[in-house]
Amino acid sequence: MSNQNYTNRNHPGTKLREVSLPRLLLLTFRYWRSMLLVGLILALGLAGMKVLREYKNRSVSNVAHEEYLAQMEIYQASVQAYTNAIERFQTKIDAKQNYFNESLLMQIDPHQECVSAVSMVVRTPGLESADEAKSDAAGSQSASVVNASNVAHAYSDYVKSGISYAQFAEELGVPEQSVRELVQVLADEFHFSSVFQIQVRSMDLELSGRIMDYILSQIEENKDAFHDTLGEYELNVVSRNEETAVDILLLQQQTELQNSIATLQKNLQTSQTSLKELVKPSEATGASMKTIIKHGIKYGVVGMAGGIFLMILLYAIRILMKGKILTDDELNVAYGLRNIMTYPAGAGRKESRSPIDRLVNRLVNDAPDMTISAANDVMIAKVENLSLASDIRKILLVGTVGETRLESFANTLNKRAGNVDSEITFEASSDLDTNAAAVRRLRSADACVVVEEVGETSYRDAAEVIELLLASGKPVLGTVYL
Repeated sequence: MSNQNYTNRNHPGTKLREVSLPRLLLLTFRYWRSMLLVGLILALGLAGMKVLREYKNRSVSNVAHEEYLAQMEIYQASVQAYTNAIERFQTKIDAKQNYFNESLLMQIDPHQECVSAVSMVVRTPGLESADEAKSDAAGSQSASVVNASNVAHAYSDYVKSGISYAQFAEELGVPEQSVRELVQVLADEFHFSSVFQIQVRSMDLELSGRIMDYILSQIEENKDAFHDTLGEYELNVVSRNEETAVDILLLQQQTELQNSIATLQKNLQTSQTSLKELVKPSEATGASMKTIIKHGIKYGVVGMAGGIFLMILLYAIRILMKGKILTDDELNVAYGLRNIMTYPAGAGRKESRSPIDRLVNRLVNDAPDMTISAANDVMIAKVENLSLASDIRKILLVGTVGETRLESFANTLNKRAGNVDSEITFEASSDLDTNAAAVRRLRSADACVVVEEVGETSYRDAAEVIELLLASGKPVLGTVYL
């Protein structure tokens, strides 16, 4: 068999190798006892320090208690202040909003205000002959002018406050004050005048007219009572008109009310947010034993995890520095060899009694799930198939797992081969570079099989054996991993 195919395909002429990180981590779990021990030590250390420190500091000083009382007093005062402000703002908002919703005046479109207006004049005896353009020496008006002005003001007050609008309020389903707001009297309050104007505003000219008719009828009905009180006078209607007008003052009044409500709502939201953001002071109390133990457990878990992680890292570095074989395909890929068989965990050595050890070995070896006897039969059959074309009968088992293990493995294979009447024979040979007898056995063999162990065999030693076999010219059928 030609040896030209058996070259390091990944890194020819160099000792560099590729490492499988998952397999490296699996190999570190073979030392799970050390990992648990170190993790337990760190867990107990961290937990103990945490518990001891909190136990010593569990008492509360008088200064801390006084600070808590002061902070609590400020907190309660702030809560009360914000609560009062919220109630005050909410009361004002409700009052203004109810007024806006119930007031007929606020529902009028100021650009289409329906107005019924009546201008009236008061005449008293001697008013025509009075000289209103002049004043006497004291600067006072004539008695006739004063009396006419008093009558005008009396009627103004009567229209604004003395007339009952209950029937219109009941008809419209609103408070009486809402109807009273529709009526206004325009008179000169600061000068003597015998003229005044009554206006009724609404959203409907017909309603404005009816209210105005009602006001005039009330004035007529109570004329005698006014005469008894105010003396002789004449009250005449100068003009009456009904129209749709634009009321700039009403527009301004409605806008100011809406802005006032919006401002109050903003202040309300600000107070509510500030109240929610208040943080109640926490009293500085000593930690309970339950809390102390809980903190200790948390630190213990962190210590256990940290210890295990540290040991995984250290053992990974150790395995890399020792250069162990990590997978059953490293050598095969590097030198173009085939994997004849990977034995179940523990082949060739005493099986570990620990279930964890057995599980780790199975994960590391990644071997097929079969008995060792079945694995021997499969290996012998594969070697027979590889030997048919070249008439190979004598197989030399070569590796660095130790002479005793190789001889035991060879004897086991020979017994199984004899049971199945196979012509293949196996012979063990180790230490080819230092053992002359091993070199002679190599010369007499028909082919070789490399026997190594994942996680135990040195990659460099195994590579040197393979390179020596390839240099000897002997066919290398493949590799077997115990």
